[in-house]
Amino acid sequence: MKRMMAIMVLVVAVPAMAVVNFTATDAGSGKLQIAYTTTDGDLPRGVALRISLSDAAVVDTTAAVFVDPKFNTFIDWAYSNPLNYQVGNGNPLALPTAAGALTADASDFSVSMGVLDQAGGQAAGPASSANLITIQLKKGTADQTTVTITGDTLRGPASGVVGSVLTSNLSQTVVVKFVVDEAIKSTAPIYADWAAFGKPACWAYARNCKGDADGKQVGNPAQGYSYVTTADLNVLISGWNIKEAPKGAGIMSVANAICADFARNAVGNPAQGYARVTTADLNILIGSWNIKEAPKGAGISDCMATGHYNFFLVP
Repeated sequence: MKRMMAIMVLVVAVPAMAVVNFTATDAGSGKLQIAYTTTDGDLPRGVALRISLSDAAVVDTTAAVFVDPKFNTFIDWAYSNPLNYQVGNGNPLALPTAAGALTADASDFSVSMGVLDQAGGQAAGPASSANLITIQLKKGTADQTTVTITGDTLRGPASGVVGSVLTSNLSQTVVVKFVVDEAIKSTAPIYADWAAFGKPACWAYARNCKGDADGKQVGNPAQGYSYVTTADLNVLISGWNIKEAPKGAGIMSVANAICADFARNAVGNPAQGYARVTTADLNILIGSWNIKEAPKGAGISDCMATGHYNFFLVP
């Protein structure tokens, strides 16, 4: 009877044809993030998802689970912890083939959650959630895992959503990595250009976006050290206004010249051609020119605040 009650809380639907579109992403450091949007005013009352992981990866049941706070009811947790249960207690991780909360790391599990109002009645969830849930995964036999998300038909319809919504874009798959193997994030706006130029290491030097082409300090203890000096200016000069094909040989025709593309952009027009190292890059270099690092000066900050980097490389 308790099992049936746990399932029936979710299986409540009003015929409609609204669509929920789920998006699963690699949130970094082995985290899976799921979001959704709806197509119209019919709103979900609950979510029931079945999640499987490849390569022996498992969900980490000891790690905190982030859940959109509007989804405040965890049915399977309440089923497994019936005494003095309060709305908001626990988390939505559930057993995949039976009612009850997930208590051990597993490669196959469910996410079960709903929305209740202040009186304990079923209520509508949000029209969209940029972060419905974020779950920590653990590495198995590979440096990544393929995550497959479907509707949990034990707890709800195949759409994975219950309430007034009957359809969704499930199933969905996403690859979640456990090892960060690239200095520049694949989601960074500069990534495509970085990859197109062969992923030059210098773009991932800590202060390259501030005008440091070679990643090195110049100076001595008595006078202090600076990151942006004549050596960097010489790199900029070597690549100055070289046009990309078909108007020129391209920045990669000169060794290390791409390291002076501090602004990460091409300037020009189709008629005259485009160049990667121009006045914009010179202005960046000038702004950092010969600024001494502490204790001889204020120093220049690194580029991590751009949000483009997983880590920095050193020359």
